[in-house]
Amino acid sequence: MKQTLADKITLIRENFRAGRVELMEVSGSFRVTFETGQSVYIYLETYDNSITARFETNETDSERRQQEVDTLHRLLVREISFADISEFKEIQSVKNRFVYTAGIRIDESILFHETIVLGSDAAGETEIGLSETKADAAGNKTPAVSDDLSDLARAEKAVEQLETIDAKMIRQSLDMMNLKRSSNVRIGLTRIFRNAVDAEELMHAIQDEAVKLNSDKDHNDLQIIKAINMDGFLEPVIGLLYDAVFDRNSAG
Repeated sequence: MKQTLADKITLIRENFRAGRVELMEVSGSFRVTFETGQSVYIYLETYDNSITARFETNETDSERRQQEVDTLHRLLVREISFADISEFKEIQSVKNRFVYTAGIRIDESILFHETIVLGSDAAGETEIGLSETKADAAGNKTPAVSDDLSDLARAEKAVEQLETIDAKMIRQSLDMMNLKRSSNVRIGLTRIFRNAVDAEELMHAIQDEAVKLNSDKDHNDLQIIKAINMDGFLEPVIGLLYDAVFDRNSAG
């Protein structure tokens, strides 16, 4: 299951949301603002199918400007440590406006064979919020809502999709999700799929498994697979389990 650029930029976006930066959606891209006050835009370059970080500054002193650029690069590396980030290069300068860009690359093998910790700092400490937030167009964070559909309606939709696939396809998808066979999330999902005979049974199974997923490792695994399965056929079940786990923790 090859990950698309859209999948990768989604993973980057969700990682920032799980961290300590401010994030705002901006017409096809998103902007993150660090504690230093520096902001960087991250977006897809359609002409060469790459992910780009763009930074602008009005600093006219070349040494101080380079310090700004170096600081920003360190912050990006800290927040998305699972990606390779090239050095910033100046691409444009008009009067007192200087524009720099850097490339962001995520190795395919990292997605499938390494553990990606969402919201981690340079020391490797995990910062995972127990209640998900979403940013509106103004950049304000509001409590996440599951969908316009009720959970039962979402479960019915999930059952319909699962009826079109077999156990081998599910197992192969789980293999490609960076989940070890011993992962509690993987074990829980396997049990859920076995009980997906109808919407009510599916919801019961999801609630039963949500109670068992209570460690930081479980939460991190769940955040990762949700981020990389936004459009996959397992997304409805993963989304329901995600909401059940984090709603439970938020209420607790």
